[in-house]
Amino acid sequence: MSLSDPHHSAGPSKQIQDRTIEVKPTPAEVTKLINPSNKRRLLITLSFPLLFLLAVPFWWYTTSIERLPLPVSRIDALESLSIPSYRGKILFTADEDAYPKPAPGRPRFENKVICQSLGKVVMDGVDSIYERKRPQKKRNWELIYEGEDDLRNPTPFRVHIRRFQHANNSWPLEPYVQPYETGLMTSGIKPGTLVIPVHPDQIGDRNLKQHYKIAMINSLLSLYPPDPPTIPLRALKYSPNITLSFVLLNEDSTEGSYVRSWEIDNAIKEHFIPHLEPLKDIFNFTIESQILYHAPLTFEPPLDYSPSSSPENPQIDAAIRAAEHGDEGAEQVARDLIQEDRSQSWYVGEEDMKAFVNSERWSLDSGSTNNPVLRFLLYVPKEKHRPMRLAGEDSPHSFLLPQFGSVYLLNPPPSASTSSTHTETYHLPSTALKSSFHLFTQHLYSLLALPTLYDPGKIHLPPASSPLSPRSEIWQAITPWQVNQVLESRLRENFEESRKTLVGIKRLVDKIKEMKVSKGVRDDVEGAVKGLERISPSNSPLENFIHSRDSVNLANKAFFDPSMMGLLYFPDEHKFAVYTPLFAPIAVPLLLGLIKEFVAWRKRRSGKATKENDKKETEKQKEVKVEADGNREVNVDVDPARSSILLEPDVTSGGRERVLRSRSKG
Repeated sequence: MSLSDPHHSAGPSKQIQDRTIEVKPTPAEVTKLINPSNKRRLLITLSFPLLFLLAVPFWWYTTSIERLPLPVSRIDALESLSIPSYRGKILFTADEDAYPKPAPGRPRFENKVICQSLGKVVMDGVDSIYERKRPQKKRNWELIYEGEDDLRNPTPFRVHIRRFQHANNSWPLEPYVQPYETGLMTSGIKPGTLVIPVHPDQIGDRNLKQHYKIAMINSLLSLYPPDPPTIPLRALKYSPNITLSFVLLNEDSTEGSYVRSWEIDNAIKEHFIPHLEPLKDIFNFTIESQILYHAPLTFEPPLDYSPSSSPENPQIDAAIRAAEHGDEGAEQVARDLIQEDRSQSWYVGEEDMKAFVNSERWSLDSGSTNNPVLRFLLYVPKEKHRPMRLAGEDSPHSFLLPQFGSVYLLNPPPSASTSSTHTETYHLPSTALKSSFHLFTQHLYSLLALPTLYDPGKIHLPPASSPLSPRSEIWQAITPWQVNQVLESRLRENFEESRKTLVGIKRLVDKIKEMKVSKGVRDDVEGAVKGLERISPSNSPLENFIHSRDSVNLANKAFFDPSMMGLLYFPDEHKFAVYTPLFAPIAVPLLLGLIKEFVAWRKRRSGKATKENDKKETEKQKEVKVEADGNREVNVDVDPARSSILLEPDVTSGGRERVLRSRSKG
C-alpha cells in the first residue's frame, strides 16, 4: 500500500489520535503536577524566615528597653557636697532702765551702744567656748541691734533685757521665752522673744554685766545650737503630710459605764493647735477623731493590790499603837483596817504594753488617706477592770508607742448605782481631758522630734501673767527658736535621704542592664539633683528645707517608679525561657526544610554538571566519527519507484505502536 493513498493515511491516523487520548498519565507526571517546582518550593520555604526578618525591627522596637542617660557626674559630686550652715541674725534690744545710771559727772551712753558692748562680750564668750570644747564648730549667728534689722524680712530671733517687777530678785537670772499674751495688760514684747528678766533691786549690782553675759550665753547655746538635734528612732520619718487621729476606745460598752461623748474640738484647739500652727511650713496636718464602743484587749490584765494613795488613816494608827501596848484584839483590827485600805488595780505590764493595741479588733486605720498616721488613744476600761494602771514607778497613766502614737488610760469614777440593769454613761468635758491631752502634747514632741523649749538652768518657765494662767509649759506654743531647729534637723534628714536614694538609683542602673530609665525617671532624678544643688548658705533655712523636701520627694518617686521595677527581676535567663517554647517548634521545621532544599539544590547542581559533561563527550565523539566517515565516500542510490514506506506494527511493543519500514518492489 502506498503512502499517497488517502484511505490508507486517514484510517491509521485516526486510530493513533484515539489511542493518544486514552493514554493515562504516569505517577511521575502526577507527582510533577501536584508538587511545585524546585524554584517555587524554595521561595515558599524562604518566605517564612523572610517574614521573621521583616518583623525583627518591629519586635526590636516593642521589646527594647529605654535607658536614657542619668546625670552620673552630678550624682557623684553630691557625695562630697556638705550641708551649708546658715548664719542667722539675732536682734538684741534692752529696756532703757535695764542698766544702772552713770555716776554724776560721767557721760551716759545710748542704749544701742550699751547693747553693742554687751553683745560683743557675749559673742566672744561663745567663740571661746567653741574653741575650747568643740574646735571644729563655729558660731552660726550674729547679733544685730536696733535699726539694723531688715524691715522687709525681719529676723524672727530676738533677745530683750527686761526690767520686770515680778522677776526673781536672786541670782542667777532666769531667762525665758515670751509666750503669747491675751488681755488688756500686755508687756508689748513679741511672742518668741528670749527675755532676760532683771528685778529693779538687781540693777545696782556691780556684777550685773557679768550676770547678763552668763544668762545670754547659756540661753543662746540652748536655743541656737551649732548642730541641729538628732532625730531619734522613736520619731516618725519625715513626710510632708501627717494625719493625727484621736480615738476614744471603750473596752466594752455592753457591760455599762462607758463614755459616750467628749469635747474633742475644744481639747484640740487648746492643746494642739498652738503647737501645730507654727509648723505649717514644714508639715501639713490632718486631724480626725472617732469613738469606738467595743475595743477588747488581747490579754487579761492581772489583779494586784497596792497601798491606797489617800491620806493616813487615824484608825489604823490608833490600832497599831494599841497593838504595840499588848492588845491582841487591836492587832487583828489593825490587820483588817490595813487590808481594807489596800486598793485593788488591774496592771498592764511592760510586755503587755507592746501588745496593748489590738489592731485586728480595733478599727483604727484611716481609710481616707495613705499618709503616715499618729494615733492618740484614750482607752476607757470596762467597769470590771477599773482602775487599770501601768506597771512602773508612780504607776503612770500613759505610754508611748514609737512611730505609732500614744495610749492614755482613763478610769471613770465608780458607778453609784448598784443595779445590774442600770447603764451609766459619761460625757468628757475639756477640763476632764486636760491631763490626758497634756501628755499627748508631750508625746507629739517625741514622735515628731520637736526640740523642747525648757532647759533646766538655761531656759525657765515664763512668769504667770495672771492667777488664772499658772506657770506651765502647756500654755507655751512652739517658738521660732524651735522651728529653726526643726528646719535644720529635717533639712539634714532630707538631704541625706535624697543623696542616698540618688546614689542607689545610679548603682542599680549600672548593675542591672535590664532596668528601664524612662524620660519621667530621668526628669525626676535631674530634679532631685537640682534641688540639692540649690541648697546654699545665702538662702534662708526655710528655702533650703523646701529644696531638700522637693528633692527627696522626686528621688523617692524615681526610685519607686513602676517602669523601673517592671524588668528588675526579669534577666536574660527568663527571656530565653519565654522565647524558646515559642520559637523552637517553628524554627526546627524551617531549618530542616532549608537544609533539605540546600541538599537537593546541591544534587541538582551536580547532576546538571554531569549531564553537561556527558553531552560534551558525546559531541566530541560525534565530531570524531564524522571526521572518520569523511575520509571515505559512501554512495547509496535509492529508486523511489521501486521503494515504498510501510507502516507496520511493532511486534516487540505488543502491537500498540507502529513503525515505518522500507521495502523494495520486485
